[in-house]
Amino acid sequence: MKKVVIVLLAVVLAIGGGLRVYTVNRSVDVPVIQMFSKGEEVPVGKDFFSYADEDMDGYIVTVLDAELLSATDFLKTYHAEAKAQLLGIFTDYIYTVHVRIANRDNPHTGEKGISLQQYMLCGTDYILSLEESCFLIANPKMPGSSFSMKKGTSMELLLTFDVMSQTVSVEHLTEDVPKLLISQYPHQKMIELD
Repeated sequence: MKKVVIVLLAVVLAIGGGLRVYTVNRSVDVPVIQMFSKGEEVPVGKDFFSYADEDMDGYIVTVLDAELLSATDFLKTYHAEAKAQLLGIFTDYIYTVHVRIANRDNPHTGEKGISLQQYMLCGTDYILSLEESCFLIANPKMPGSSFSMKKGTSMELLLTFDVMSQTVSVEHLTEDVPKLLISQYPHQKMIELD
């Protein structure tokens, strides 16, 4: 009798747990993935990363080029060998992405704009984050990685992403080329690098 009660209790708990998981997850909106080509002007539109009021509507992002450099070669290119200590000890490579960002008609100058810290390079099973020290080395006139622009202006930047060989190998990066993520919800907008 005790075994029957325990089995029945386990079945009731399993069904209740399953119903709870279903109830919580049935109204979750999964973002729609939108893929764009390198060189294509991609409007951010009403899409966002964390909050719907980020208001990047009016901004356009275009990937112009991308390159994978060893950390040493990256620092040599920008004559920044003395800044090697700014990189993490596990950073072996820097994935650089040359982009043009334009503000076609966003009126919120100085209030809202682009936060490049949210941008990521995404592969099938890995994510690379913006490396801010390298970003500032490659873009010395930029005060930081968040900014707004005057309506009708554009600029070119070099985004720099940290690659740690312990996490993802160079071979894997070349076989599974990442895509630049520029928004998360309700559309996950991704721009191809090749």
